[in-house]
This record gives sequence, C-alpha cells and structure tokens, in this order.
Amino acid sequence: MPANVFPQRPTPVRTPSLSKALTRAALLALLGLGAPVAAQQPQAPITEDVPPPVLPPLPDSRVYFTTLNVVRYNPLGLESQNRLVYQKRLVDSPSLLLRDTYASAGASLRLSPAFFKLGPVVELQPLAIFNVRAGYEYVQFFGTFGSVQSYPDSFQPYDDDLRSATNDTAYGTSGHHFYVEPMLQAKVKSLALRSKLAIEYWNMSLRDGGTRGTFYDPTLDTLVPGKGWVLANDTDLLWLAGQWTLGARLSAVWPRYDEDTSAVEPLPGRTLPTNSHVRVGPLVAYAFDTKPGGLMGKPTVVVMAGWYLKHENRMNAMPYLLGGFSFTTELLSGR
Repeated sequence: MPANVFPQRPTPVRTPSLSKALTRAALLALLGLGAPVAAQQPQAPITEDVPPPVLPPLPDSRVYFTTLNVVRYNPLGLESQNRLVYQKRLVDSPSLLLRDTYASAGASLRLSPAFFKLGPVVELQPLAIFNVRAGYEYVQFFGTFGSVQSYPDSFQPYDDDLRSATNDTAYGTSGHHFYVEPMLQAKVKSLALRSKLAIEYWNMSLRDGGTRGTFYDPTLDTLVPGKGWVLANDTDLLWLAGQWTLGARLSAVWPRYDEDTSAVEPLPGRTLPTNSHVRVGPLVAYAFDTKPGGLMGKPTVVVMAGWYLKHENRMNAMPYLLGGFSFTTELLSGR
C-alpha cells in the first residue's frame, strides 16, 4: 500500500429495521434534551417608562442678601450694589417653565464715593422666561468727585476733561428715581440669552432747574433729565460651562428730554446731540463655588469690556472696562 494512502475503514451495514429504530431514538433524545434547555433560557427584561430625573426641590420661601461690588473705567467709578430680599415661590411644579417662579420684596442700597441710592424693590417671575423688577430709590449726591454737575439743557458738552475742569461747580443734592425692568430670558442646553429693558423716571432738585435742566449720572454715563425719562437695555448672549460663563453684552442708553429742539441752534457743521450711546464687548465670569446657600454662596468674579459703537464723547479705541465680585448669603430657607 502506498505510504500516502490511508487505509479505508469498512462501511457498516445496517438493516432497515435497525435504521428506523435509531432515527426514532435520536428524535426522542432531542425532544427530551430540548425541554430543559428551553426552560433555562433567560427571560426578556420587563421594560417600564423611566421617569425624568428629579430636580432638587426649591424652597417655598427664603430670605437672602446679595451684593455686587464693581470698579469701572471709562467712565471711572466705584459702586456697591446690595439687596436684602424675601422671596416666595409661586408654583410647586416640575415643569421647567413653571418650576422657577417666584415673587419677592426687599430693600436696595447702592453706594459709591459720590452718592447713595436707597429704596424698596419688588420682583415677579411668573414664568421662567419672564421676569420684571420695579423699585424706587431716594438719591443723595454728596457733591464729591465732581458729582453732581448740572446744566440748563441737554445740549452741553460733558466729556471727562470738561467735568474734571469744573469739579468746583459740583454740589450735593437729592431726588427720586423710579424704575421698571422687564426681562426676557431663555436657555437651550449650555446657551443662554437674556435681554433687560430699564424704564426709568428721575425727579432731581437741580440748580439749573426747569423742565430742560439735566445732570451727569456716572452709572448711565450721559446727561439725565432732571425731570424726565431714560431708557436703557442690556442684552447678553452667554455660554454656561460649569463654573465658567463666557459671552458678550450689548448695552444701550437713550435719555428722553422734554424740550423743543428747534429752540436751539446746533454748532456749525454739527447736529444736535441725542446723548444716547451703544457699546458691545465680551463678558467673562468665574464662580469659585456653584453650590447655593451658606455664608458666601456662589462667589463670582466678573470681567467685562465694551467698545463704543456710538457716544457723544467716547468714540475712540479706549474701551469701557468693568471688574466685579458678587456673592449671596442665605439667611433663611424653608419649605
């Protein structure tokens, strides 16, 4: 036999009766083995509707103190804004639109080396996307740091150099300030948009009195009517990334004067000023701790810059700069 040829095993010979018996036995064996295997197969998991994640409950009422302290340049200023607030939740609802709704009342105090503003403030947020704040302030200027300086009308130059040269004309005075601030706000994932309109009415005692008298307010950075209205808007586009907030702010101010502009002739080659201004620039904030509550809740540093797109006195490369620090102290919280 050749070496590469394997020997063939003999083919078994079965009778037909033996073949049928073996086939029947194999089928019975398969049926007998199949039953326990099928019984041991894992059951399909029972699926249920998974509820949405439960958000932490909001307090039914709370009392807190909040402060924002800022220093700014162009114009130069230092100010501390403080509020003591009692807040009451409106609706106990898991809906994102109704969950963060509240009404509040409190006292506001704004301090600077040149003035203080003190008065009550109320706030209502009937929907998470809409907020409105209203308040009154008694205003007292100390006559320091060039404030307050007043003018017989709104057509006077009031740039920083001129006001610095006339510091000795500054005097102390008082008055009243009313404001309403509706705000729209929305958030999609990490992107947020908010826009606040301020509607303000001023009634100040000025040496240059009458219906056309004006004074320079460093916060609004314009000539404010001694008795009249000012509109202002801040619109922010923000990206929220944990402890960081990055974005941009567009700010605008529009004083409204109760005077006959046709009674004043503009200088040659110039139009009458409106004293409105618009600026835009980046905003960066960092929260050292994002947890609410405690003696110093959510301590946050904020830095802003703004380039003037329109201003009677500041159309140059020097931007508006602001740095601030804020925190909230939870005084009382309960359900």
